Amino acid sequence: MTKDEQVFLHHMNDIASRSYYEGRPCFSDFMSMYEQDLLLKHQNDILKDTGAEGLFLSGGYPHAERVLAAFGAFEPEGWPALWLHITPAYPKFSAVPGHRDYLGSILGLGLKREKIGDILVQDDGAWIYVRRETSDFILEELKQVGRTIVRIQAEDLPEAYRMPRFSVSRKTVSSVRLDTIIAAAYGLSRSKAVQCITDGEVFINGRMITGNSHAVKSGDVISVRHKGKFVFVDLQNKSKKNKCIIEIRKYV
Repeated sequence: MTKDEQVFLHHMNDIASRSYYEGRPCFSDFMSMYEQDLLLKHQNDILKDTGAEGLFLSGGYPHAERVLAAFGAFEPEGWPALWLHITPAYPKFSAVPGHRDYLGSILGLGLKREKIGDILVQDDGAWIYVRRETSDFILEELKQVGRTIVRIQAEDLPEAYRMPRFSVSRKTVSSVRLDTIIAAAYGLSRSKAVQCITDGEVFINGRMITGNSHAVKSGDVISVRHKGKFVFVDLQNKSKKNKCIIEIRKYV
């Protein structure tokens, strides 16, 4: 285990212990998928060592990539994060910002990445999940994203956006090994796909997978750091050349 991993788990242990001794729910900041995987691998030890009353993870909607951890029982109104809706102030004269524009503008205010959850970019702007203690600061200070002047308000995420949207494509592959599927999904060489896996950048259903020969199952949600995520669907059909016909449903 690396020093950074030890520091992270010690911090999670501290949060869980505080929850137990203070008799109240305590929360982490937003975690990356790597940190979530590490926490879930050690959750039983943490709960046993601290006596904390359970662990709950949420990022504000199903399939969130960045989530908060809650140790102890809590009421919904006590959840420490909310959605901010960012829209162009002058839509007719505005460029369309991308994910990097929104994230860069927020971090440019001096905020740390762990205070910011997922950013859902839509045609009319973006929805950003943030810690409550940073929301007032963002509402007050964020005036511009890229070259676009923006307006911001706290709103609940619409139900329509809670369900994922996909860009669907069909591929033919020689097997359903993880490296083969990653290469097909992102147009990579097999060696590049293997490197992503061995570098710890690939997660299946929230768990890091470092074996390139791992057999992917239909319905698995696969995330590749810096590239996105998709649902793998095995159509159980073969091409004329006896290759597997699969479907890649990329989150958009």
